[in-house]
Amino acid sequence: MISKRTLFSAIAVAISICSFVSAGTIVDFKPLPISPTNPEFTFSRALGGGLPVFRSAAGAIGNADGTLPLVNQTPGGLLVETPFLIPGIPGSQQTAASTLFFDSTLEFTSGLAAGAPAVNAGVFVQRLTAGTFILYSTDPDGAGALLPTLLLSGNFSTDTFITGIGDAGATFNAQGVNYTGGVIYNALLASGGAANGNSMSISMTDAAPPFGIAGDGYLRDFTANGTGLFNAVPEPSSMTLLVMAIGTMFLRRR
Repeated sequence: MISKRTLFSAIAVAISICSFVSAGTIVDFKPLPISPTNPEFTFSRALGGGLPVFRSAAGAIGNADGTLPLVNQTPGGLLVETPFLIPGIPGSQQTAASTLFFDSTLEFTSGLAAGAPAVNAGVFVQRLTAGTFILYSTDPDGAGALLPTLLLSGNFSTDTFITGIGDAGATFNAQGVNYTGGVIYNALLASGGAANGNSMSISMTDAAPPFGIAGDGYLRDFTANGTGLFNAVPEPSSMTLLVMAIGTMFLRRR
């Protein structure tokens, strides 16, 4: 017979592991080389025809130098790391447990416009409309015949800015993220991960000008530096098998 203590321990381990795998990071990105004067993101009325939209800025756009040695690379562009081992992409490097993609480009291709007036609740909360994104590797030969590799694409359904007052930091949080293509997408599906119902976040600093609410009620235009994560949940069958395996382990041990 299994003691209550052993049973509770098994349940605790199962819950802990399921919580860990339920929000696994499939992409971690940051600017490289770092340039505080070359922001990665912008919230701009000029880009949205009067309605402010969230878009990538120059710091998040690669400049086709990802195949060069790191010391010869210049801003902009992102260093993208994924836990999947993906060989053969120009401008990439494999480690024992991940793949690095240098001089990558992240673009928000549609949507992500202010969806309602911003709320001042000690912090500013600005809701955005649904949107889409693409993440590319470096362009291997600039304007030549070779093209960047699509790393990941998808869409957001629920998006929100939460910003500090003044020039404090901010976060962009997206739920209901659905991945639709790319080599990281393929690796995710091959590992048993789910393409739909995922999440994404960006941490932003060095905002200019300071955060505030404009006369039209929306968050004021700004640029910022940022780093971010794309996350994914495993398919239910994967979590079920994991819990069953843990339960079997404890039963056998008992």
